[in-house]
Amino acid sequence: MASVTRLDANGRQGFRVRFYDADKRRREIYLAGSGKRFERMAETVAAHCEALAKAKANSVPADPADVAWANKTEGGLRANLVSWGLADPASPKLSTDAGRLLGPYVDSYMQGRTDWAKTTRINYGQTRRLLVAYFGERHPLKAITPADADRWRRWLAADQGLAVASCSKHAKRAKTMMAEAVRDRLLAESPFAGLKGGCEANPERQRFIGPEVSARVLAACPDADWRVIFALARWAGMRCPSEVLALRWRDVDWETGRLRIESPKTGLRFCPMFPEIRAALAEAFEAAPDGAEFCVGRYRAVENLRTQFGRILERAGVVPWPKPFVNLRSTRRTELQERFPDHVVNKWLGHSGAVAAKHYLQVTDEHWERAADPGSPIVDEDGQNPREKTDSRSPTGSPIGTDPSPSRAIYGRKKTRENPGFDGCGWLPDSNEMTPTGIEPVLPP
Repeated sequence: MASVTRLDANGRQGFRVRFYDADKRRREIYLAGSGKRFERMAETVAAHCEALAKAKANSVPADPADVAWANKTEGGLRANLVSWGLADPASPKLSTDAGRLLGPYVDSYMQGRTDWAKTTRINYGQTRRLLVAYFGERHPLKAITPADADRWRRWLAADQGLAVASCSKHAKRAKTMMAEAVRDRLLAESPFAGLKGGCEANPERQRFIGPEVSARVLAACPDADWRVIFALARWAGMRCPSEVLALRWRDVDWETGRLRIESPKTGLRFCPMFPEIRAALAEAFEAAPDGAEFCVGRYRAVENLRTQFGRILERAGVVPWPKPFVNLRSTRRTELQERFPDHVVNKWLGHSGAVAAKHYLQVTDEHWERAADPGSPIVDEDGQNPREKTDSRSPTGSPIGTDPSPSRAIYGRKKTRENPGFDGCGWLPDSNEMTPTGIEPVLPP
């Protein structure tokens, strides 16, 4: 059992904590000070040390609260606990700005992520800018509390005007960076761990780009390269610019009608060369110089194609829609979902059905019209060959009666409170066998 002894002799005041470590050796810790506060502190030290020593002696994991307390200690106490095997060694980074201050830490973290793509580094740089703008370049990491993280999240929406999805993305990146600080033993726990990360869908920014609008935009594209960009984003559902600009001529299989897509986000996949795509690629192939490598020869150094795409929409007489390339991908996912099984479309477009349901699939005007119009054409199970209705069935397949009188009779009738023919024995006698109550026949004497 750990013990706490008050010391008050030879001008020395304080408390001595004694306990036995995992090797049954007695260990002592001295805490200078007097009063109830220091006594409670000594008792806390004794309880944690004893729990850690018992866990190590029995070769079982220590309680997370005890481990967190040990890793929060500093100075001589931390050195003693480390030497006794009760705490992890302190990170050498704690003596540098990269281990103590927000700005230098984030810079060090980003420099160490050599596995990132260029766009990923740009995105994390935006999160870094927002963290520093709110907390400050040299704000201590340990001074950031979970409440501070919550206020930062609200500040993104209120003061910076970011959408919910953008706030979620920045929160997720901040959580990732601070989780590394915990693993590096710079922090006992991440203040951003409680933030809700991930990307939340915003239905208000979804748009379905129908065939008529798509044809107008394609006709307004200034050259073959832009027609390829639009065709791949609209009818192949490829991510733009990462997947579209990375497509090479060697990835185009003209014979089998397939595209080989090497996605930096999800890896390798294959997608059909739909007719709209084949026409645009054939035009670009004829115009490409000998030895051309990429299907889109121009715009190789363009980081953001949205500005020029906005001009194309203006030339086509189309009102620009939110998230221009994402909604092209969303439109194609919605169209293909009507014609092919879910697992097939997932393979072609490179995401799961759950992601599609949350971020891509849309309810279009055609869906509402088909559901509300009994005379709408019936579409085969494969989504093709519409035919006129020859029976009185609704778009959902339920029969539609022509005489509404039975329904009206049901609506105007009250349900009886009990069944008069039920005798409580679980069977219903025939009506001919039932004698009306109160008018039983009088038998002759």
